[in-house]
Amino acid sequence: MRDTGRTAAGDDAVERNLDLAWELFAAQPAHPQVAELASQVLAVQPERSSVSLLLANHHEVCGRTGEARRLYLQVAGRRDHQFINAARALRHLAVAEHDHPEALRWARAVLGEDHEGWGDWMELGFARALCGEHEDGWRQLDEAVALCSRTTPDELPHALGQRAACLLGSFAPPDRFVPAAEEAVRADAANSRVALLLGWAYLVQYRFADAERLGLRLLRENPTEDLLQGLVGTARTMLRIVGNAHAQDITLDDIRRSGVIELGWRQLRDQVLGTDLASALAALDDVMPADLRATLRPGVPISDVPGSDKLGSVAAEDLVAWHDGQQPGSGAAWGPAGSFRLMSAAEIIAMSAGIEADPAAHPDWPENEVWEQVMTDDAGAYLVVVAFGALVERRPGHPDEPVAASMADWVWDRVADFGGRDPRPAPRKAEPFPAEPPPVPGTSLTGVIATMYAALGASERSAPYAELRGIFPDSTVRHGAPDTADPSPGGVDIALLDGVVKKITVDVALCPGADRVIRGLDLDGRRGPVDAHVRAHGALPHNSWENRATGEVTVNYDLAEHRLGLQWRRGRLVRVSVSAAGRPDD
Repeated sequence: MRDTGRTAAGDDAVERNLDLAWELFAAQPAHPQVAELASQVLAVQPERSSVSLLLANHHEVCGRTGEARRLYLQVAGRRDHQFINAARALRHLAVAEHDHPEALRWARAVLGEDHEGWGDWMELGFARALCGEHEDGWRQLDEAVALCSRTTPDELPHALGQRAACLLGSFAPPDRFVPAAEEAVRADAANSRVALLLGWAYLVQYRFADAERLGLRLLRENPTEDLLQGLVGTARTMLRIVGNAHAQDITLDDIRRSGVIELGWRQLRDQVLGTDLASALAALDDVMPADLRATLRPGVPISDVPGSDKLGSVAAEDLVAWHDGQQPGSGAAWGPAGSFRLMSAAEIIAMSAGIEADPAAHPDWPENEVWEQVMTDDAGAYLVVVAFGALVERRPGHPDEPVAASMADWVWDRVADFGGRDPRPAPRKAEPFPAEPPPVPGTSLTGVIATMYAALGASERSAPYAELRGIFPDSTVRHGAPDTADPSPGGVDIALLDGVVKKITVDVALCPGADRVIRGLDLDGRRGPVDAHVRAHGALPHNSWENRATGEVTVNYDLAEHRLGLQWRRGRLVRVSVSAAGRPDD
């Protein structure tokens, strides 16, 4: 006969333990008694998925992610009413561990069960962007905000803040991030983290007055915050440069070419997200092979390095503090990326002093440009951090060759090579370019573009130049070296040197006649077909690069003894330039 009294008492004890476990978890999620109480319940009722999830949550909080994942998967495998919560937990765990494909898989699994929650759609958009589906993922974030405004309008400030955070976390360029961040800050002025990054994004857009106003408002709330003081100080410096452009040795155009503002934005973003150089070096320490570690010298505090002002603050200082150089000839220890080894502080400083003492003997190291040599192959070649923080390979007598978007990116690539987790979003999925462009009949360039080519090298009194003036009556004509003044507000610049046309640039976004320029190229606005078109008409790729701070991609071609430059942003053609071939800035 069944002992009903004893069973009832036992059930009561189970429920008391369960209630106590939930209350304790809510107050102290890492308390060890949470696991004891949950385990006691599961010993009697192992089928209770909610208790397994409670225990898994506790393990995750305590850093035991392996055991947490095992329990989450166990619950998900039952396909009961707790499946969606287990799937959400597995999605969260994958995002935390930077396993972007796994996060995307579970985000889709969640929405297979429930389509109602805006937060789940937001997580799907974020996961898609992290996996390289940037445009589709970012559009999904906007749709999640719209869903929130329709279904739970009281939660809209939270949704707007989360969208801004997701855009930031998936490396959206400032022109994507700024409108979303502005909307989030309007909805919740107390969101200081988004507001700080918004201020720095204003700087990248050269909205210095807006950056100063926002920074001052934030400083009134937190007057001791160094990052806010830096924001206001930088904004005021830039405003002074703009206000005294003719009296300053440094022009706004000099600032643009150096990329220093874009670099500052990216460094702050990476620091907030944990993808900066310091984080990359710490991650590398965890996975570094023993044979590589044996070649590295101990780090040194920068304060102990004589002449440390010649090291460079973008990357060299961090590298020297991490490891003060590497044994000569040991570059192969880096594996497939081998041949270059870290330079010591003494080597960097001595080399910089030599270049400064005799610039003419070092033509590959120009004055008035940003560069920090950080690695060498001990045979005359170097890895160098240049404008916008890009890492390039520099060999005597050769153009710089791109290596990585930054020193941090190079280190993260090594972390991934050695089996570590890479927290960066996947690269954007670009349109595939045709391997062999199809033949295209007709002339190579038509319309306005042909006129731009005809004007190059011609006098300002020539017929092509007069035709350009008629096509673009509001364009700026500058008597001086090209690229020494601010761009024309009308969107067209015709640069003259000694009365001869040297470069014509059309900003498609600003120029009212830009559609004529596009028609002149016979383009449909997408990079793949455009590339095929210009190659089929004799264009030879010269170089290309992506400014990760703005999302702008520049592609230069050699064509008809001139240089054709096309610039793209968010998949759209934004600028066309034609100049004489061989210009040092192309």
